[in-house]
This record gives sequence, structure tokens and C-alpha cells, in this order.
Amino acid sequence: MVTVYDIIHVASIHNSSIPNNPSNATISQLRTLADAHEWGLAYNASDNVRAVAGMQLAGEVLKYMNTIISSKGANKFGVQFGAYATFMSFFGLVDLPKANSDFMGVVDYASSMTFELFTNADVSAGFPGNDDLQVRFLFHNGTASNNSEPSVYPLFGGSNNAVSWNEFQSNLDKFAIKTTEQWCNKCGNSTGTCAAYASTANNGASAKAQSSGGMSPAVGGVIGAFVTLAVVLGCLALFMLVGGFTLVSKKRMAKGVQGSSVEPKA
Repeated sequence: MVTVYDIIHVASIHNSSIPNNPSNATISQLRTLADAHEWGLAYNASDNVRAVAGMQLAGEVLKYMNTIISSKGANKFGVQFGAYATFMSFFGLVDLPKANSDFMGVVDYASSMTFELFTNADVSAGFPGNDDLQVRFLFHNGTASNNSEPSVYPLFGGSNNAVSWNEFQSNLDKFAIKTTEQWCNKCGNSTGTCAAYASTANNGASAKAQSSGGMSPAVGGVIGAFVTLAVVLGCLALFMLVGGFTLVSKKRMAKGVQGSSVEPKA
């Protein structure tokens, strides 16, 4: 559904002939279905391996914040760009849907989340100690501006808008991926870069599969890839069927067939 929604959503923004067809109600329904589909792929509370992208982001956030602390503030600002699925994975891992159910939806273009490390302690004597540091999480859905600024949200299912650095680090450490070996073991991969950690990755995957009576993450990943491909192809076929489109070969186009390689039926 996210493929269908995205095509229509982008067209409604950039194509002047589309805004009122389909209706706002139809676009809203497509968005609801896309949200549910993508949330299910990005996070599952009973098996958080789906949120591996969020786990890696957590590891990178901790790494950079520790750099800020170890350099006593010499490094002050870091920026990273990524996909909406990483946002959703991280939202699930830190229990943000408990603060607002909108965190279970696909974020808009140019959305941003911010981790602010600060202190209320007296810093006249120098950089504060770890016990005096706090962290705030801010998020803005879509493009932020002076008239629409990011809002603060409580992390880890709590109610406080700020948590101590020690609490923040402790909670993220529960799932953060900080090394290639951790990533390989979590995903059950044993090829390419992960070949050096193949024994530990395979042992971990086999033990998990045997204890749960299920399949290893590696096998599950292959199945998931084919399921995703099938869903994408199915959505594309549905879009072409509903829109009355058909495929036209490049040879026919070269002989004078007008239009693109996907053209409406007469």
C-alpha cells in the first residue's frame, strides 16, 4: 500500500490535474493502510529484530554523544540523513507511540528528530560531569521552520520531557548496535563483511531457531525479501489495473508508438 499511496501522494503535490481525483478521503484511507503496513515491517514488540535499522541508529547516536562528552564539548553538532523506516523502527524501540499514536505512521518528507544533550548545572568550572547531563528528544513531522518548530516528546514510555544521560545511555544500550559483529549476529548474516564473525553469527541464529522452534533470521530475511518484492509487484499491478495502464515495449516505441513505456489504454 505504501507504493500506491506514495505514487498518488506525490502526484497530488506535483501534478495540477490530480488534486481532486482521487478524493481526500481516498488518499486518507490509502495513508492509513500504508501506515499500518510500514509499521508492521519496521517494528514488532515481540520480535524487535525487525527494528534493526533503529538499533543501528541508536548505536550511532550513543557513539556521537559519547564523543561530545569525551571531547568536553569540542564536538557540538552532528547531522545524519536516512529513510522513514529508520524513524519508525527507532520510534518503536523507545516507546514513542505511548506519547503519541502518530508515531506509528510514516513520517512526511523532510521530517527531523533531534537529540539534545544539555545541563542545568553551573558550568563556570568547566564541562559538567555525566551525572549533571540530560537528554531531550525533539521531533517535527515534515519541514520545520520558525513558525513550526520541533516539539519535545518523552522517551521510554515515561512522562518526563528530559531524562538523565545515564538513563538515556542505559536504555539505548539494551538494543543499540554499535559494531559490525553485533549487526552480523543480530541479522544472522555470515557472508561478505560478516564472514569474519560467521561462527558466532551462525551459532546465535541456530540457537535461537532451535529454542523457538522457528527459522533463523537469515532464512526469515530471505523470505521477507521475496514477500516484499511480491507486495511491490502486486501493488504495481493493482495500480496499472485500476488506472488502465499497459506496458509497451521499447521496440514498439521506436516504431512510432507515442507515450511512455507505461501508457493508458484507449
